[in-house]
Amino acid sequence: MATLQMSRIFAAPQAKVFAHLTQTDFLLNWWGPEGTRIRAHALSFAKPGPWSATMIGPQGDAAIVGGEVRQVRPPDLVELTLSFQHEDGQRGPESIISFSLTTTASGDTELTLRQSGLDPAHIADMRDKGWNSALGRLAELLTQP
Repeated sequence: MATLQMSRIFAAPQAKVFAHLTQTDFLLNWWGPEGTRIRAHALSFAKPGPWSATMIGPQGDAAIVGGEVRQVRPPDLVELTLSFQHEDGQRGPESIISFSLTTTASGDTELTLRQSGLDPAHIADMRDKGWNSALGRLAELLTQP
């Protein structure tokens, strides 16, 4: 298994970025690649426990994802598991995602995303088509008042 790690700097205070990482109303607007919307969900990363979401892609295809929020340490860490549910109801391989936040010297927020337990063949897609797109959506939200 392989690990994906990437960082982004957001021109927003750490508390605001943390809220966008954990609260349902914000997650619904950025969780998933561009063009994705969330239908049914129990999507909150504010406290430990189960989470799930039905993600609808740009072509109308649905994917059910979910897992367990393992750790929440405001305002600097969220850790959760993620797996996709197959049509037969069985869950696919599980990965572990952590979002770590630090405040930079200039007052911006650095987010470090680490996702472990990935198939090495999927790392580029997860980074390029998945996380880069989702974090771009998050960056746009963070610029709104």
